[in-house]
Amino acid sequence: MESSIIKELENRAVEGEIACADAHDIARLFDITPIELSKQVNRNTDLRFNRCQLGLFGFGPKAEGKSKIVLRATNIPPEIEAALQAKATNGRISCAAVWEIADQFKYPRLGIANIIETLDLRVKPCQLGCF
Repeated sequence: MESSIIKELENRAVEGEIACADAHDIARLFDITPIELSKQVNRNTDLRFNRCQLGLFGFGPKAEGKSKIVLRATNIPPEIEAALQAKATNGRISCAAVWEIADQFKYPRLGIANIIETLDLRVKPCQLGCF
């Protein structure tokens, strides 16, 4: 199975990088956790993760100032703020909790990341183990 996973990763990779969404999709496809997939990536490939669904890796070259896409939110729905604060501990909230809240409120993940930025929370841990 490991070789099948690696083959699928390599098929979806673009210029040596695998998107977060693809990594999660492959994990579901092979019925493994995202962190298990990440361990296989680190052990068996030179691939790097990119295109975090929360925008935390950025989406462009840092040297050109295009990497940061998470911005401070101008409007924070009180129920979303309450849900985030309830899941946060010591200024941190897990990526999995952020996804759950986004799904619960049918709110874009990047929008939730913008709210998190405004609330001065940090996302940790990442489901893929990147941070």
